[in-house]
Amino acid sequence: MSDPDPKHDQLLEAEARFWDLQEERIGSLYARPHDWRFVPVIAERIIRPRVRTSLRLIDGNRDRIHSLLDIGCGNGWWCHAMAKRGIRSIGIDLSQKKIETAKRMAAEQGVAHLCEFVAGDVMKWRPEQPVDLLTSYGSLHHFPAFERAIDHLVQHHLKPGGLMLFVEPHFEGMAPEVRTFLLRCASNRFLKRLFDIDFYLEVTGRKTIDGPEPQIEGVDMNVRHESPAGKQFFGDHVDLDHFFCSRFEVIEREFFHYFAGHATNAFYVFMKSRLARGLWRLVLPFVVWRDTRLLRRPEYQKYAEEGLWFLRAKGGT
Repeated sequence: MSDPDPKHDQLLEAEARFWDLQEERIGSLYARPHDWRFVPVIAERIIRPRVRTSLRLIDGNRDRIHSLLDIGCGNGWWCHAMAKRGIRSIGIDLSQKKIETAKRMAAEQGVAHLCEFVAGDVMKWRPEQPVDLLTSYGSLHHFPAFERAIDHLVQHHLKPGGLMLFVEPHFEGMAPEVRTFLLRCASNRFLKRLFDIDFYLEVTGRKTIDGPEPQIEGVDMNVRHESPAGKQFFGDHVDLDHFFCSRFEVIEREFFHYFAGHATNAFYVFMKSRLARGLWRLVLPFVVWRDTRLLRRPEYQKYAEEGLWFLRAKGGT
């Protein structure tokens, strides 16, 4: 499938360079995290409900899932995990550096024989055989011409009656009550001395802690900021929940991260006090549990950071 926009290939090249650069500098991101996702001990606790749901869905359908394609596979972590369950796993990513890491880690984990990794544009590549399951963890929402792209992937990469498991950003920003609470904390005479305000402003590009979102322009290669494709479509994402629910048969859908992710950045990532960070680690399991309960309700779901959709093409068997 070709894109009629002549800037399409330039955007993909910039996107590939961004993720190559991130992989080259990944050690510095873990050494000085700017987001909870780069703090492994914290990230594991926050994503546990989503991982538990993903594995339950995979294990509950193992009789029909023998192969998968992970779109935007990054370092291949999902392919490695699925290969350990005996599933033939193909990962594709624009970043050559990410693919090199994915291959190395597959060999280290003893699953290279069940993994295939490809550096390139999934829209221009075809698997030798259609797969039983399409997956993506945070990549689809950056696709130009999103609707046509999904139709293309289902038609050319997925077996008839195949399954899809997509985990994608759902709401951009914070729920109003979460934002109000965190701003009050950051403005509190005692608490504000504990926050690393300078690092927060550096990472977010804001001029003040409660200032407006910065303008997203150009193809800046600051790996702490949004990628070029993310900048291109910032604030203009497709309503994925509506799209998936209207286009496919939804077998299951869940939402994650209402308060926990935002609050962890505030009370751990951008927190100077070791004591405060230690206390936050202690209460985090309860916060995640509370998020999970709140996100069963529609009034909270609309503000969830992430959604998970387990799908089948309508008319599939």
